[in-house]
Amino acid sequence: MVFVLVHSLLTGPGVWSRVAEELKRRGNEAVAASLLGPGGAPRDWREACDAATAAVEASSDPVILVGHSGGGLLLPVVADAVGSHVSGLVFVDSAVPASAGETPLVPAPLLDDLRALAVDGTLPPWSTWFGEDAMRRLVPDDGLRAMLEREMPSIPIAYLEQSIPSPPGWDRVPCAYLRLSDAYREAGNEAKARGWRVDEISGAEHLHIAVAPDAVTDELIRLTEA
Repeated sequence: MVFVLVHSLLTGPGVWSRVAEELKRRGNEAVAASLLGPGGAPRDWREACDAATAAVEASSDPVILVGHSGGGLLLPVVADAVGSHVSGLVFVDSAVPASAGETPLVPAPLLDDLRALAVDGTLPPWSTWFGEDAMRRLVPDDGLRAMLEREMPSIPIAYLEQSIPSPPGWDRVPCAYLRLSDAYREAGNEAKARGWRVDEISGAEHLHIAVAPDAVTDELIRLTEA
C-alpha cells in the first residue's frame, strides 16, 4: 500500500514531509506529492490534479490518497483519473466534496474577504494573511515554520474562484475523515453523516500534520486499517 499525501495550494509539499518520513519508518510506502511547478502555483484545478495524479501513477500498488485542507477537494478527481488501484480516500481538515455536482474551492463569504487582500489579482502567501502571531501559534518551532513559509506560494485569486467537479460515484471508494481544528467541525459532522469513519486529534491545529507527524501517522494508519 502506498500513501500519497496531497497538500493544499496555500502551502507546499513540506507540510507532509515529516508524515511521509514517519510512514516510511513504520514500513509503509509514502510520497508527499508536490502540486507546485517551477512557475509556482498551478493555474487551475486541472493542472493541480495532473500533478497529484502523476505522483499516484508512479506506483502500481494499492494507493491511499490523503488530502489536507484544499488538497482534499482534489481527491475525487484524482481518484477518478487513476482508477481501480485507489483503495481509499482520507480527508484531513478539509471541506467535504459534494456527492455530485461541484464544490467551490473557497466558500463565497471568505472569497469576498480574500479579494480584498489580493494585489493585481494575486494573493500574498497564506502565512501573511493573519499576521506573525497566528503562524507562530500554528507552528511554534522557528526552523520548521521558516521552512513551511518558504514553500507557500502567491496564489492567483482566480484559482480560488474555481469549483471542482465531483465525478459520478466517486465516494464508492472507502472514505475517512481526520479532523484537526475546530474550523472543520462542521465538515467532520458532514463526513460522519455520510457514514465515514471520523477521528479527531484533540487540541490540534490546522498544521498539525507538520508539527506532530507521529500523532497524525497514528491516525492515518488507524483510519486505513479500519
